[in-house]
Amino acid sequence: MPVNLELIEKTLDSAKLHHAYLIIGHESEIFAKEFVQSIFCSERCGECAHCYKLAKDVHPDLIWVAKSGKRISIDQIRQLQQQALYAPTEADRKVYVLEQIEDLSLEAANSLLKILEQPPPFLVFILTARSANILPTILSRCQIIRLQASSSTDVENEIKARNFSGEALDYLMSVTKGLPHWLAPVVFVENFDPMAERDNARTEIQAIANEIKLIQALGEAESFIVQREIVVEILKRLPTWNLAQILKIAKAMTELETERIERFVQEASFWYRDLLAAREDSPLFNRDFSDYFQTQAKKVSQLTLIEAIKMLETIPWSLQRNANVQLLLESLLLKLKSVD
Repeated sequence: MPVNLELIEKTLDSAKLHHAYLIIGHESEIFAKEFVQSIFCSERCGECAHCYKLAKDVHPDLIWVAKSGKRISIDQIRQLQQQALYAPTEADRKVYVLEQIEDLSLEAANSLLKILEQPPPFLVFILTARSANILPTILSRCQIIRLQASSSTDVENEIKARNFSGEALDYLMSVTKGLPHWLAPVVFVENFDPMAERDNARTEIQAIANEIKLIQALGEAESFIVQREIVVEILKRLPTWNLAQILKIAKAMTELETERIERFVQEASFWYRDLLAAREDSPLFNRDFSDYFQTQAKKVSQLTLIEAIKMLETIPWSLQRNANVQLLLESLLLKLKSVD
């Protein structure tokens, strides 16, 4: 999807380049890449040494920091602080890009603050985040760029441009929920056949009778589509599981990577929002289960649904702050079971 070059130009048109920028939005990393190029080459010519090295990811004055495991670690920030002492070698500026800083550990965030307070004059920080769920002390030290969210229509047009069938289009919109950052891992795959992948995934998942093996399958699944289908199956089976099973499932889920637990929570949030939407005949995210939602919505309490959705919204925040994960998941699964 196109980057707003006008916004980049407007940001860089100020009298002085700011020492730290925070880009908030689901396409923040894409925007950051283009922003970096504009800092190193105002013409964005694509031919100079800066543009060439940026395209090859070998520019010596650009340091791009991504998560090491679950989050950016204190060791990564310490290494960054040491590198910051050295002046740029080829450009007027040295640029550090830190991805998804809402996932900074508390130690790393506090360490980052030190260098944000008094950075070397040649250093520019570009921080990216999906939301503003960030320490206020970091927010206050950055010039904030809020990206306008892409509409679901933009995502739908991206899918249509790849000439999928009408059925595949509806299914892919159900999988991506119309979110641009969920589009890339689903659609931009060589020789991609979404309906075949869906059918194979559903056949294999239906054959998994043991609930613990279902959770393990979620942890092992690489495909975005398979992950989605496993979460849907868990949510559909959840009302049939008793207390002992739910406690076992919660324990099994603690063995998953935090990112995979968050994936479950994200899908569950859309699932229960659709249950609520179906009560009011509103558009659904999971289009492929519209008949299911129309039937189930009549059986559930609106108040219980709203309580479950509110709880789902707090889970990512709690996970990032080292809550008791097993207790958190037990409470969540019991709350979701109470909806049905």
